[in-house]
Amino acid sequence: MRSRKSTEVRKEEIIRAALFLVEKNGLDKLNIIDIAKEVKLVPAAIYRHFKGKEDIVLALIDFVCSNLQMNLRQVSDYEGTTILKLKKLFELHVKLLKEEPAIPRILYFLLSSERNVELKFRMVSEVKNYVQQIKKILLQGQEKGEISTKVDAAAAAMLFIGMVQPLGILGQIEPQVLEEYPSYLWQCYQRAIDL
Repeated sequence: MRSRKSTEVRKEEIIRAALFLVEKNGLDKLNIIDIAKEVKLVPAAIYRHFKGKEDIVLALIDFVCSNLQMNLRQVSDYEGTTILKLKKLFELHVKLLKEEPAIPRILYFLLSSERNVELKFRMVSEVKNYVQQIKKILLQGQEKGEISTKVDAAAAAMLFIGMVQPLGILGQIEPQVLEEYPSYLWQCYQRAIDL
């Protein structure tokens, strides 16, 4: 007789399956039947844990955001200058793109889609929040005299996010981009914000 998995374990399996399917087919083709097949359940069993596809997409957004917040927490505990903290954050971003290639597909689909305005608004709001947290790091660096005061912190925070976007897009087609270009991008960014 099979033992029953806890709700948390089952939800994690469903989210993992959804990430795999988004990476393979895109977010627009994600459906309950394919998720159920992936976790070897009947579709009705998925509904015990999620109300439907939209609820799973919300869980995917939470997954993305919790990973980004975890990266920020790691950086806040990191010893070193603001430049080194930002470099570490960028490296964590690249690592996340390598480990979770579905994330760019989720972001880009939600940000470009008009199908579900609430999900789009949630994603935009999370991205804005993340940009604000990077801006805060930059402002603290300016106060400490580690970042040029000539740099607009809001623009530099957006540029930081902007470095990750082409890696996410091109990395879908050419995975070696994620190996070859991060260090070059970082060098350009550091020159732009350094004293």
